[in-house]
Formats: sequence, structure tokens, C-alpha cells
Amino acid sequence: MLPDVQSLRLANGLRVNMLHDPQASRAAALIHLNAGSHHEPPALPGLAHLFEHVVFAGSREFQGDERLMMWAQAEGAKLNATTHANATAWFFDMTPAKFEAGLARLVDMLAQPLLAEDSVRQEVSVIDAEYNMLTGHADSLCDAALSLAFNAPARLHDFHVGSRASFGEDIPALQRALTHYHQQFFTADHLTLWLQGPQSFTELTALSERYGNAFSARNGYQPAPAQPVVLRDKRHLQLLLDGSPRLRFSFPVTHCPALTLLRQLLTDEATNSLLDILRTQALADDVRVSLPYASGSGDILSIEFLVCDTTSAIRARIETLFCQWLQQIRDLSAAHLQHYSALAHRDFSRLTPLDQLRTRTLDFPPAAQNGWQTLLAELHPRNMTRLWIAPDVQGQNTSAQGFNLPVSFDERGVISDNVTKLSFAFHLPPNGIVHKTDERVHTTGAPLTLHQACIARACLRALSAQSAHEGNSLVFTHVQGNGLLQLSGPLEWVTRTLSTARALLRTPSAIALTQGERLFEQEQRKAESEIAIRTLLAKLPEVICGSSEKSHEFATAGDDAAVLVFRPLTENTAVYLAATQILASFLEPAFFQQYRVEKNIGYVVSCRFHQTARQSGILFALQSPAYDAQALLGFIDAFIAQIPALIDGISSQALEEKRGALRKSLRVRPADRLEAARQQWLREFAAAPPVDETAIAEVTAELLKACVRARGREAWRIKTII
Repeated sequence: MLPDVQSLRLANGLRVNMLHDPQASRAAALIHLNAGSHHEPPALPGLAHLFEHVVFAGSREFQGDERLMMWAQAEGAKLNATTHANATAWFFDMTPAKFEAGLARLVDMLAQPLLAEDSVRQEVSVIDAEYNMLTGHADSLCDAALSLAFNAPARLHDFHVGSRASFGEDIPALQRALTHYHQQFFTADHLTLWLQGPQSFTELTALSERYGNAFSARNGYQPAPAQPVVLRDKRHLQLLLDGSPRLRFSFPVTHCPALTLLRQLLTDEATNSLLDILRTQALADDVRVSLPYASGSGDILSIEFLVCDTTSAIRARIETLFCQWLQQIRDLSAAHLQHYSALAHRDFSRLTPLDQLRTRTLDFPPAAQNGWQTLLAELHPRNMTRLWIAPDVQGQNTSAQGFNLPVSFDERGVISDNVTKLSFAFHLPPNGIVHKTDERVHTTGAPLTLHQACIARACLRALSAQSAHEGNSLVFTHVQGNGLLQLSGPLEWVTRTLSTARALLRTPSAIALTQGERLFEQEQRKAESEIAIRTLLAKLPEVICGSSEKSHEFATAGDDAAVLVFRPLTENTAVYLAATQILASFLEPAFFQQYRVEKNIGYVVSCRFHQTARQSGILFALQSPAYDAQALLGFIDAFIAQIPALIDGISSQALEEKRGALRKSLRVRPADRLEAARQQWLREFAAAPPVDETAIAEVTAELLKACVRARGREAWRIKTII
């Protein structure tokens, strides 16, 4: 079930959308700006992205530790922001009890930002590091190459990430440009406030009226409307890029809920679906559907296949089968479309409130049949561009969106004439569905390597999809070094399907083994192209489970150095588990302040409580373009040495507030039953002692120090190879 929605317009003209989600354990807020990188001055590429960053540095009413960024880390909130071509959004989620305090900070941050010179200078450095990192980020490079296939909008080709070179050295002038950007766009007529949580509509309305009127009414400024999306005559491209080959088909389309319905059809993994046939014939292993560009005048829809080989014959077969599939979806009945929309709704409902808001406003809207016939007309080969991405492409360096890309234009037709026309399977819900009075959730799992998990995933794909079509659920995930199998449905179905799943896993078919091996190779290549810190995080469970050595080095993509230090619990007791969680909540904002704000070492600065591979503890993570790995480890060691002094500065009131927050968290369970069962299984498997109010009450400042002093269990230290 999707949450109920009510909308209103405040006295100042601000649009407010409220979603009442009675089962939610957290509340979320998002402020959407109807402007983005395509609305920044052409002379200052990246200004919109820079503004997105700088506002977090403080506002008139909330500065220092009270600003949203620092407050959220101390209170366990999640927050972020993102800048798109025609939209920007800032968002956070929080426990309902603290939600109003977070909303007050979010609104003031955007209504009254300080935009101080020091903050501007600091964020220029951060964005410069981000740009350097993106020069090796495969998805960003593919999106940039795709822009070469379009004539309009003209700004689609421009550089918008930003860098030190694009911003220049005149910080006061940059500050004035940011202030002007704020004055132009941050009025009620350009903004929308979204609120979602367990609060009643009456409570959400009161919150929106209390804080939403902080924005001034319209100022009369209206940006030029976005240009329609127009393909070039030369629209088929090739891009030289290491990693698994990809084949991306893109179309100019009208934004509508039917896009999400199409995505659900494309990603169906049931037997004889498009994806199943491509995998069985060793043509492609996966498909990703995205919107690399969106505006009120049209979107770009991309459908990208992860291809098994680089031969032109395989590319031709994929395109032929894809075009056949596009023809066959034109004959789907309303019942088919309703069924796949319902599947998409179920997937959407499992997202957190924050992710639901982000998806609604910045990505794919909740699925519906609205716009289906228009979309079908737009999904025509004459309206399509093709981007082939492979490591053996012969390309010439071309500038696109600020990146220098080896690309070539390829106008050769790649349709294969000798592909037998297939009849793809499209499903309907089974007849005679009855009310599930005995629905059960069953979770089982075991430690698995990534290689084993890839084979297991290949074995279970079709069964998982078939289960969904039947109205039940079979989900396999690889998390914290464990393979987890979860089933949700009537008891008789759970028993029967669990037996089938175990049989598939015990004796994998030859096709599943082959697919699993390819999937493992793709995961390895993906890890190699990820930003450094993500590569190290992926290695952490493997390091903890597979080696007695505490120090490890791994090669990573890009030029940044990165390090992880994971300090496990001093003792595996409920009291030390509670103390470590409380200690981490104090350390997180202090670590960020020291190395992101004061020293500004780079793009990734993180300290948090972390659980992985049957271990709980505190994880420190740094990634920097300016310091080598050894220096980063030195920063972490220096911070750890300061922890006793930091603890001495904690007041008894602050400690009691943290105890209270942890007590409240014990009563919070995820609304999604599968996620709640997954968390419970991981706790039990890790033999983590149950934290209760008695254990929390025993947490003292002296115990916090004991979590740091004890050296009986040395930390794991992982770094990039220098």
C-alpha cells in the first residue's frame, strides 16, 4: 500500500505534499527546488552544485554544532542533497520525536543560508576532489558520452560538476554569485516541501505551516523553460571504457508514471522474460533503466544491458530481441499492466520514507498506466540512440560535459536477421487469490563468499520472480558476508518454495553456474572501477572472515588514497555494545568537524557504529586526493588518541540524552517485515547480546573510555596500495 497523499499551498505560495505513513518508524522531509545546473550562469559552471554544498555550512539560526549537518550526525539522522539538470533537492530522515527539530534546520538552511567566504572556499576544494574522482567513474562518463547524441537542450553538453578551475580564485565574487542565485530561486513559487511519516495529516499540516512560511513569496523571476529533447542525426556512438561491455538504448520520452511500469516489465526475471532469455542465450546478464536527464519538456530514458561479450554478433542479437520485445508489449492487456504496476508498487512500498520521497521527486514516479500509449509511440527505433561501451572501442578524444572521452560515431545497423522471433512471457496474477490469513516470514542464511553468492543469485532468480508474480516473496541478498534467503507468504507455500530453493542451491544447473561465474567477474570489475572507499568497504567482510592479519592493502580505481580502520567491541557484552553505539554517536560529528571542516582532507570523512561479518564496532573511513594512505591512517590514529579527552568533555546531561535516544531506538522496528526479519537474523547470527534498558543504564563516561583503552582486540586496517 502506498501512503495517502494530501497537498496544500501555504499563504506565501509554497506547495506542500504530505504523505501519512502510519507504519513508518522514521519521518522524512525533502525540499525540492525547481532549478538545477541548467539554470546556473554559463560563466560559472558548477555553481548550482556548489550552492547545494555550501548551504550545509550554516544558516542564520543554526550554526556550528547546531547546523543540520552536525546535528544530524549527532542525532542519528540521515541527510544528503543532489543537484540535477533542472532540479535540486535537500532531504533528511529522523525519528518522529526529533523530526520537527530537523525540519526547522532544513528550512532555515535554505531560507537564510550564511554562504560565508570560508565555507565557499572549503566547498570549492571538496567539489574539485569530487570532479577528479568522477573522471574515473564509469556511469558518469557514460552519461556524458550519451549527451553527444542530442542537439537539444543545448546545456546538456555543458560542464556542470564544477572544479577549482571553473570557479576561479575570486572567492568574494563567487560568494556574490551564490547570493544572487539564492535570491533568484529560493522563493516559494520555485520550491516544494515534501513531508512523510507516521504523523497525522493534522500534525504534518501544522509543521508545514510553522516552518514553510519562512520562504518569501514570489519575486517575479521566471527562468526560461527547458528546451525539448532532440536527437541528432548522427546519434549512434561508441565509448572506450574498461570493464564489462554495455549496450545502452536511449529515447526522448514524456515524463509519466508509465515509465516505472516499463521498468518493471524490463527487469522481470521470470522464465522466458526478456532478461531470462538474454541470460540463457549468454547475450546479456542484466538491465538497468535510468533517467539521465529530466525536465518539464521531456526526459531521456536509458535502457542499458550488461553484455556478455564484445562481438558485434551478440550486440546485433540483443538489439533484435529488444526490438521484438518492444513490439510485443504493445499487445499487453490492461490486466497485464495492472499486475506489473502492482509489483512496482510493492517494491516502492518497501523503500524507507526518505527513499520514497527521493524516488517520487527525482527519479521514477509510482507506477501507473497513465501515459502508456504515448510512451509506446515514443519507444520506436527511429526515436532511439545506441551507445556501445567496451574496452576495445577505437575512439577519438572528444569533450562532453567537462570530460575528455574516447568516442566514435557508429552508424552501422546492428539488427541481426537470423534471430528466430520469440514469444516472450508476460504474467498475470494467479486466479482465485484468497486472503492470506497464515502469511509467514522465514529467514535463513549462512556465510558466503562473493563468488558463492553470485552463483546462488543466479540459481534463484527465476524462482524469486515467479514468487512475486504469485503474490509472495523470495528475496536473496548478500550482506555482511552472509547469504540471506527470505520468504514471505502462506505457510504451505513457504515450506514448498524453501525446499525448491534449497534443491536449486545444492545442485546448480549448468546454466546457473555459467551465469554465476559471469556475475562474479562483473562484480569484480565493478569493484575495481568503484571509488576507492567503496572498494575497501566491499573488502571488509572478506578481510575479517578470511585472515588473521590485521593490515591489508588493495588496489583501487583513481588516484585518491583511502583507508578504513575498524575497531571491534572490546567485549561482546550488552553493556559494551550499548557503550560503543553511544560512543560512536559522540565521535561521528567530532571526526567530521576535525577532518572535513577544519582540515578538509577530502571527499569522504566518516566515523560511525558498524556491524559486519559477525563483528560490531566503530568504523573510521577517509578518502583524499591530497594525502597518501599512511598519512590518512595517521589522522585516524591521532583522533583515536584524542577520544579520552573528548569523553571528558561530555556532560552528564549529554550522556543521558544519548542513553535516552538508544532506549527509544530499541522500540523502533522497520515497517517492512522482511527488513525487520533480516536485521533480527543478523543480530542473532552475530551472537550480539540483546541490548536492554539495564545495559544502557550501566553506560558511564568511564565505560566509554574503556571501549577505547582496551587493546586486546586490535583493529583491522585496510588501505589503498600507494
